Amino acid sequence: MDAGLRFKKHMAEAATRGLTAAMCLRRLRMLSPRTARQLFTATVAPAMDYASVVWSHARNERALSWFNRAKKIGARAITGAFRTVATAVMEAEANIQTVCERHAQAGMRMYINIKTVPKTHPLAALKVSASRRYMSPLKKLALAYEGSGTERMETIEAYAVPPWYNRVPLVREADREAAKIAAKNVNDIVIACSASDRGGLVGMGGIVAQRSPGQTDRIVARYSATLGSRDDQNPYTAELETIAMALRCMPDGLQCRELTVLSSSQSSLKAIARPQQQSGQTSIRQIYEHIERLRKGNNRVKMIWVPSRDDDLSMSREAKRQAKKATRAGCTPQSLPYQARSTRLRLALSQLHQQRKLPNNVGNYSKRIDRALPGKHTQALYDICKRREAGVLSHLRTGMAKINSYLNKIGAAESDMCECGCGPETMEHFLFRCTRWEAEREAMRRVGQSMMGNLSFFLGGKSASDGAKWRPNLEAVRATVKFAMATGRLSQEGV
Repeated sequence: MDAGLRFKKHMAEAATRGLTAAMCLRRLRMLSPRTARQLFTATVAPAMDYASVVWSHARNERALSWFNRAKKIGARAITGAFRTVATAVMEAEANIQTVCERHAQAGMRMYINIKTVPKTHPLAALKVSASRRYMSPLKKLALAYEGSGTERMETIEAYAVPPWYNRVPLVREADREAAKIAAKNVNDIVIACSASDRGGLVGMGGIVAQRSPGQTDRIVARYSATLGSRDDQNPYTAELETIAMALRCMPDGLQCRELTVLSSSQSSLKAIARPQQQSGQTSIRQIYEHIERLRKGNNRVKMIWVPSRDDDLSMSREAKRQAKKATRAGCTPQSLPYQARSTRLRLALSQLHQQRKLPNNVGNYSKRIDRALPGKHTQALYDICKRREAGVLSHLRTGMAKINSYLNKIGAAESDMCECGCGPETMEHFLFRCTRWEAEREAMRRVGQSMMGNLSFFLGGKSASDGAKWRPNLEAVRATVKFAMATGRLSQEGV
């Protein structure tokens, strides 16, 4: 790799494409915040992230400012905030990812995908050498995520099942009642499968029964097993494994029988019916191998989706009971399972998201009224608003609004005193104490009379007294926005 390759041109071109897309988005007037956010995700972010795994390691503060410019324009298109709002606060209000977070996620996703390639793949034979003089982007990517805990990653082939294999018939009724009827009408050998995710463990369980028309099901076998921790496995892979285990235990001497698998996991059944490059490919391959083995004895295998938590299906309840046995406290797997790609990727992305926070000395007002920033709740706050309402809400939540305390701070007003003469026109004074807007404030009182004066409550923020299960009161937020619009105090054009 050329030592002079600094990727500046790559980053400049990506930032230019993102800025162009963001300016086009900004020109679209009267878009709802939901629509603007979707357009940002679909047009602006991909333009800035194209091939970022190659050049993001060379991104410095100067290059980051190029991307932040486009991102800030996109965030303003979503929220309608003033341009003087800090970039970190604006992207938290718009609920969009930072450039660094998106690039880190892309790198982590690529690294985990590389770890799943088969041993015959050229990338599987690559080793991280001790030399650090001229490193390729791929080597820098490997060094960045070397200790991410992917030693037992599953192997995902180009295909799980050859294209000439017959796919397993899947009966998936759209109506719950029709699905229950279809499950009750099957005969011969019935296999009910279930998975359990509890206490940080993932387990599986099932029962095999002999069913004859007009007779009670005769349970032939029950089974359960602990697969591993929630950091390695998930209910989807557990459901696939419990189906594979049931078919694996079917004897070779079975002749001319009909086997029906009952499962409440639509994702697992769809993966079996249409296998692709996905997690759980090992179990899917085993399922098809045993189906082919059983077909040699003229046996037929089909799968039926059944509604979960249905009291009418006793076999499903018993299968769930067996699965829960495998996730009781103290249960341990007999052997370490493979690490599912989807689970490890979800865990890695979640850890990256948890590291995100507002910088020090930035957004002190926003931190005071909303301790949950940055968080997903801001998306719910803005999605209930129309375009003009979103602009008013962003002004109230960022503290940069057309009230005298802020106007005086930026030199646009001679004094910060309110026209009512009762004190400085702060956000609390405007919303709760100004005597000029008593009639307009009635809707806020109806929503939360006892909460009057609580800025966090009426602006959808989390206060210090709120617990872990806190959720914003959207009705209070809507009443606050309507109050601010009714006063006309914030209706002047932006700063």
